Parts: sequence; C-alpha cells; structure tokens
Amino acid sequence: MIKISDKSRRIRFVQLLVALALIVNFHGGIGGLYAQSSIADSGPNPTNLAAELGATQVHPQKLEFAEFSDGELIFEVDLPEHGVVTLSLYPHSVRSDRFEVLVDDGNGLQPHPAPPILTRRGSVLQLPGSKVVGSFDGITFTGMIRSGEEIYSIIPAAEGGYDGSADWHVVIDDRDVIDNGELCGTNTAGAAARVNPGPSNPTFGTTYFLTEIGIDADFEFFNENGSSVNNTVADIENVMNAVSAVFEDVAILITYEISVIIVRTTSADPYGTISNAGQLLNTFDNVWSSAPEAQVPRDVAHFFTGINIDGGTIGIAALADICTNNAYGLSESRFSSIFSRRTALTTHELGHNWASSHCDSQSSCRIMCSVLSGCNGLNPLTFTGVPIGQITGYRNTRNCLSSKPPALALPFIDEFPPGAVDTNKWIYNEGGIISNQGVGEPSGPTSLQLNRGSSGTYDYDEIRTNELLLAGTNPTLQFYTNHSGVESGEELIVEYLNAGLSWTELDRIVSVGGSPGSYTVHGYDLPPNARHNNFRLRFITNTNESNDNWYIDDVSVTDGPPPTLDPPLITGINPPDGSTAGGAFVTITGQNFTSDVQVLLGNALINNLDFVSPTQLIGNVPPSSNPGFVAVIASQASGSDILNPGFLYTEEFIVHDSADGSPGAEIPVTVSADHDTVISGYSLSVDFDASEVIVSSITDESSIAVGADFFEPAFNNDLTANGGWWTLGVILSFTGGNTVPPSDQTVLATARYIVQPTVSIGAQVALSVVNGVGGSNPPAENLLVDPGGNAVPPLLEGGFINVSGAFFTRGDGNNDLSINVADAVFVLNFLFGGITSNCLDALDTNDDGSNDIADAVAILQFLFSSGAPPPPPYPDPGVDPTADGLDCNL
Repeated sequence: MIKISDKSRRIRFVQLLVALALIVNFHGGIGGLYAQSSIADSGPNPTNLAAELGATQVHPQKLEFAEFSDGELIFEVDLPEHGVVTLSLYPHSVRSDRFEVLVDDGNGLQPHPAPPILTRRGSVLQLPGSKVVGSFDGITFTGMIRSGEEIYSIIPAAEGGYDGSADWHVVIDDRDVIDNGELCGTNTAGAAARVNPGPSNPTFGTTYFLTEIGIDADFEFFNENGSSVNNTVADIENVMNAVSAVFEDVAILITYEISVIIVRTTSADPYGTISNAGQLLNTFDNVWSSAPEAQVPRDVAHFFTGINIDGGTIGIAALADICTNNAYGLSESRFSSIFSRRTALTTHELGHNWASSHCDSQSSCRIMCSVLSGCNGLNPLTFTGVPIGQITGYRNTRNCLSSKPPALALPFIDEFPPGAVDTNKWIYNEGGIISNQGVGEPSGPTSLQLNRGSSGTYDYDEIRTNELLLAGTNPTLQFYTNHSGVESGEELIVEYLNAGLSWTELDRIVSVGGSPGSYTVHGYDLPPNARHNNFRLRFITNTNESNDNWYIDDVSVTDGPPPTLDPPLITGINPPDGSTAGGAFVTITGQNFTSDVQVLLGNALINNLDFVSPTQLIGNVPPSSNPGFVAVIASQASGSDILNPGFLYTEEFIVHDSADGSPGAEIPVTVSADHDTVISGYSLSVDFDASEVIVSSITDESSIAVGADFFEPAFNNDLTANGGWWTLGVILSFTGGNTVPPSDQTVLATARYIVQPTVSIGAQVALSVVNGVGGSNPPAENLLVDPGGNAVPPLLEGGFINVSGAFFTRGDGNNDLSINVADAVFVLNFLFGGITSNCLDALDTNDDGSNDIADAVAILQFLFSSGAPPPPPYPDPGVDPTADGLDCNL
C-alpha cells in the first residue's frame, strides 16, 4: 500500500491514474495502470474462482492502494464494460456513540476492546452518481459498487480459495452471479397491508430516521471469520455499512447505527446447532428477551449465523416490529462470499422488520423477492414501489427513532448560555449540564459542567460534538476551563476523532486542586489527521467523586486563529419598556457586539435577534409572566455585559367588550385598552363569523379617536373563508400633540354589529381580537403605539354578543303592561310628535314589520270595534316570533 500525506502529491497521483487509464483505454488495453502485474503475473485462475464463488465469470486483478492523511483511500479497478476506473473512499462509521463489543467465551458477556473502524464510503470518480461501500484492512478490500442498474462486488481472491498474494482481488458483475434459489423463511402471505399502530413520529424532512441495531454472532459465524473477534466485528460492520447505504435511499431515509455486537467464541453458545430457521429465530428472541442481552439498547436486533440453515433458507425475520420487543431477524450471512448477495440478504430481512412483505406477485420486485436474486433480480440493489410504501408507512408510526443533525461548518462556537445543552452541537452527552456554579466564566452567566454520575468504573461524564467539516481548513481549537472540588492530579481528557475515525488524545488538563477564581484558556492547532469532514471533539472527566466539577466555556473551532475580541458593552435598549405579551421590536445599542452574540431579558433570550453591526442589535421582546424591571445581558465568545435595570415589562391589553342583543338588532360594542403605555396611535384587528353577525359601521363614538387626524376603518361581511372581519388604524395627531396617558379602560372604537335574524336565542357570538385578518399586506395587527413610534404588542381578549329575545307585549307601546287608548296615542306621538321608543316591535300592533298609522288604528279597532287582537306575543309578554327589521331593547 502506498501512503501519501501531501495533498498536492495526491492530486497529481489521481491525475496520473486517470490519464494513464485514458491512454490504456485508447489503445484497447484491459489492464489499466497495473496491467502488467494484473495480467502477466501468475495469479488465480478465473475459471476456478468463478466456480468456487458461484458466478459464470469473474475478473481477478491485483489492486494497489494509496491512503492519505485525511483518510481518503484511492485505488484503481478494471471494471467490466467501463475499463479502468478510480475509486475514492473515506472512513465511515456505523457505530453509535455508545458502541460496545461483548464476547461470550463461556463465562458470560465480557467487554472487548473495539477494533479500529475499517468501513468506508465513496464513489467511482468517472461514474457520476455512483456509490461505493466497503471495508479496507490495510491490505485487502471487500465492498460493492452501485452505479445506476449495475452492481459490482470486489472481494479478496482468498474468498474464492486462492492462497497466493493478498493483493489479488476479484471483481464480480452481479449479472454474472448464479442464482441458486436461496429462500427467505419469513411467511408474509396475506400481510401486505399490515402496519403495527404506534405513536406518530415527528417529521425529519431530509434527515435520516436513525435506527439503533444490536447484533449477535454465533460461534459458527465467528469460525467463518477466522476465529477472530476483530475480523467478526469488521465483517458485520461492513455488511451493515452496505445495508444502511441501501436504506438511505431518498425514498426511504432510514439509517442504522450499531449499539452492541456480541461475538460468541465458544461452541457452547446458546444457539447450539439449531438449523431450522424458525426455531433459530425463536431462540434468538428468547436469548435477547432475557438478561443481560435484554439490556442492550436497540430499536431492532439481528443475528449473524454461520449455521447451514435447512431447506435452502438463508434468512428469516419477524414482520413489522421495529420499536417492539419482537424486533428480531437473522441472516446466514456467509452463505456466499459475493458481497452484493450478502448485503441483499440482510437488507431483505430488515425490510421485513420494517413491515415489508414479499413482493413476488408485483410487476416490479427486487430486494423483497422471497428468492434471493429472483423476480426482477438485484440490478439495481433497491427496494421497489410496494415495499417502499410499506416501509415508509410503517416508519412514520415508530416513536423510538431519532434524527441525527447534519454536520456543522466552521466556525463552531458554543458559549453554553442558560438553558439546555445544544443538541445540534453536542449530539452525545452523558452527564453534561449547563451550570452557573463556575467562577469567572469568560461569557457568563453559565458554562458547561461535567463531573461523574457515581463511583462506578464507567460513570464518568462525557460529551461529544456533532461532526464538524474540517476538510480543507487550517483549524484551531480553543476553550476555557475551571474546576471546583477536583482533587489535585485529577484530569479532564480532551480527544478528537481522527481521519481514521479513531479517538486520539489531544490533551489532559490536570487539576491543581482548590477552586480557582478564573478560567484558564487552552488553544491548539489541530494536526493534519484532524482535517476531515467527520471530525469530532470530546471531553471526558477522570475523577473519582460526583462533586468533582469541571467547567468548560467558550469552546470554538475556527478556520485560522480563534476569536480574540473585546467583551460587549451595552449602552441602551429602545424602547426601554414593553408589554409582558412580548413581541415588541427593540434596538440594543452598545459596542463590540459580534455575530455570535446572544441577548437575554431577564432569563429569556430575545427572539429573532439580528446582528446589524458591532454597535447595534435588533430583535423582539420575549414574553414574560411578570411585569417589572429585568436586566439586559449580552453574551458572546469574547465575554458578556449586563445593563441592570435595563428593561421594564408592562401589562398592556386590548379588550373587545361584550354586549347583549336580540336577533336582527343593531348593537354597539366598544373596544378598549388597559395600558401602562402612553398612546399616540393604535391598530385593531377583529374576526367574527359573518353567518352570526355583520358589521354596519366602525365609529369613533365614545372613544379617544374623536377628532383624530387619521381614522381608517375597513370591514368585510362576506360569507367566505376570508370574510367576517374588521380593522382600524388610528393616529391621534400627526404632530404628536394628542396622546392618552396610562389607563385601565380607554375606549378605542365602537363597532356596530347586526345580529343575523337566524341566530338562536341563547347563543353567544364570539368577537375575536386576533392578528392577521383583512385584505391588507402585511395583514393588520393589534398594536398600541407610543409617542416614540414604537409598536407595543398587547395581550388580547375577545368579547361576545349574548343573543337574547326581548320580552314585550304587542300593542303595549308605552310599556305600562296593559293595552289601552294610551297606546294608540303613544303610536301617533311616535309617528308625528317626535317621541322615541326602545321597543319598535311593541308598536308594530299588526306585525307587518313596520311602524305606521295602521298600528294605531289596529289598537283602536281592537279596543272599540271588536277588531282582531294583536298577534303574538299577546296577551302575555314574549319574544317576537317574526323576523323583521324592527328591534326591541327593553
């Protein structure tokens, strides 16, 4: 293997590979850059290899690998139908942050050191869209190329029985693989529509649904991997790397991380020599349903067996059981040495766990065919339509899945502000909390605290960052530490994930005891093997008591020197007060603000904070449960500042008052403010159901808007989804000469509503004070405006019209509870003498919906000429049974 550390030399190396490949192809060569060694040298017999591996033809060739300091692996392959191509791969881990290897040697499960990560992912440089997965142990490569509908496996020639030089490998076109009719033992007949019910899972968008898998490997599988624990782990991880890549298709978006791999190194393992697929699966279920295996953290478990299963079956799994106690499946993984077939097998069985049935009866069926390589074959190695629908439909019901946030670009800066640890920045956290107990934080008031959970061997606190994109950068790490209660000699260990995905110690910070009054800064130029796109940082405590507290603050990873700026200085906030409802727009002025600044009002972060310049920030006031003064705190990597008292929370309300009225009546209702702010203007926005009420007018009646320089109402009574609203904008004085002092009841406007005649007596019609109604752009809001032009968002309270029918006696115009000649005189005086009445329905003696002289005549005829009595309500008082334009407000 060639090792190249210089980036420019690598570029020239790749260019040389590609140029020579083009020359060889132009001249009709088939050997590529290593044509002489691949073809002329004595090597494995292709015919013998093909027969041993189960293919009609194979393509043996020597491979030479070049590995670089950032982890990139480059090598050439002579690919059928393409000629010489160049593969580029980087390390890729399928281990979870709590990954562990356990060995069953007959004395229970014993921890075993996790071997180096060998799995990789990449592409063929000449084939856009291609995907390469595999494992490289420093000498040999085992993996698979997927490009369009083509699949190629690359395996060491030793897998086919060749015992010569280890650099001989075999390339196998999946179309040349012989189908031996291997079967899945899962019975999915009649189960195509089965989906286990479960709580709805949050939508992750394009983020993968992260599934944790626990894995068991029996003694026979251990033997097939050279009786080596490390080889067994590497083999399983390689298969799962390829399986996960298939599930990560954009149509499925599922990925896997391995929590635990158990390797059985004794023939007395719990599975014995069971060769019936169903019995073996049940045994696996029983073993993992009991301690200690039952404690393995997982969403699903899979069993890699070396047993030759009966009847041509090579795998079996339970159906639709992710996140349940029955999430089990197994694969006779080494039934073949061809890597694509091994990948297809485990992918198929896990597909059953995700509720996919066999798709043999479908017009398109690949991975989920009950016969491996049957139906439409495995070119491409993908799920087809029906299985995809079953998998994603079931996936969306699973509540145990999590999502892994995307890798972060530089700069990475965390000042650990009050609240919880940022899970986008720190995706693994055992025990770390945000604490205000540190003394002298560089960006107070809080920092990260690590100690240990208890005195147990593994109960130390540990925290790890998300992946950081360090490729092509000149990265610098800086952070500050302090401690309390940590005895002299105890440590805080700092490590990073190198390009080979191994944790590498960067420093051990040693306590000198006591509780220092200030933090110590630590800075590092990160080495070349840290400059890759899977970089992570972790802190681990090495202490012996739960009160041994390490404090960490202002962690930064930057491209170039770390930030060395002056701390911020707050000089003011405008407006200096605002409603407890929050939302008011404020401007913070000062000096030395940086783009990573965070501002708190009391204990709450300002919303929508925007860095305008080093001297100005803008944002929106967060809500508060209590009125009164709070401090304004600005915190950033360079330090913090406090303005105290800084901001006054006031209580402001806009209230739509309530009223009573009957169907068909016009009812005036006021809108008021309870405010601590001096008012110079306001806007109102009200929503209602136009099938219950309509607006006849919005006026300044009885309000502070009488004589206002600007009074602009608008309303809409349409019976549509966008109808039923009114808005109002008011400026009391364009010159600012008219303002309203704080008051607990200031009438802002009077709205006149007409209750629809069809509304039932006893109904309560809602009049909602809400933002965003109306046809304007932007939509209207409910705001109070102070003399400085600052908008103050108030708390909002709606009102009601309580619909009731007025009780009256028809013909009793003067409401003296009797009908006599005085009522006829009252009607005539109403019509011709200018008197008023608050019950026009009572004056409508003949119930014709109008008030005229006929009503007086009807009373006189009834009293003196044996005329007809008035229509109801008569003789007893009651509600008007007739819908008309008259009203009664007794």
